[in-house]
Amino acid sequence: METERGVGHNVSRTSAVAASRKSSGPGALLSGIRALLLGGATLATGLVAGVFYAYSVSVDPGLAAQSDASYVATMQEINERIQNPLFFASFFGAVLLPLAALVVHLPRLRSGRFLLISLACLFYIGGGFLLTAFVNVPMNDQLATVDPEAPARILSRAREAYEGPWDFWNGVRTIFSTLSFVALTAACLLAPGRR
Repeated sequence: METERGVGHNVSRTSAVAASRKSSGPGALLSGIRALLLGGATLATGLVAGVFYAYSVSVDPGLAAQSDASYVATMQEINERIQNPLFFASFFGAVLLPLAALVVHLPRLRSGRFLLISLACLFYIGGGFLLTAFVNVPMNDQLATVDPEAPARILSRAREAYEGPWDFWNGVRTIFSTLSFVALTAACLLAPGRR
């Protein structure tokens, strides 16, 4: 009986040592890198989606009630102030981190996680980042040329050309950025067998 216990004990100790070696090798390091990149990608994308969403549900409705002169001056200030290191870290991080997460998941090309990260990249880069760069930013630059002290008709025309289209495209990038965040969150939550 003692011999059987000793043998069983040695077998379980050997299995534990083998499992320990297996979990601390290069595979464990890559797993950790995958998890960190995916977590960072999810956080950055969520932050940017939140900024776009906050504009849609609070800033835009608040500005809609302002006079033309106040609207133009306030949007010019917002557009200038948002260009700061904290915003840029999340805005560009939401491009770079999902792409890096995609690269480290390449060995698992047919996994559900790879598919979700791919979708997230497409949603954010196409519908959030590029839309901002090629639609919203040029509109902001155009508005920046308007003098907030200009005559009322000029301010009214500038606001009319800017407000409706800018709000629409902000809504579009909010949706795509949110879809990207949802896809990354789903990738984080996938059951181990489907990763």
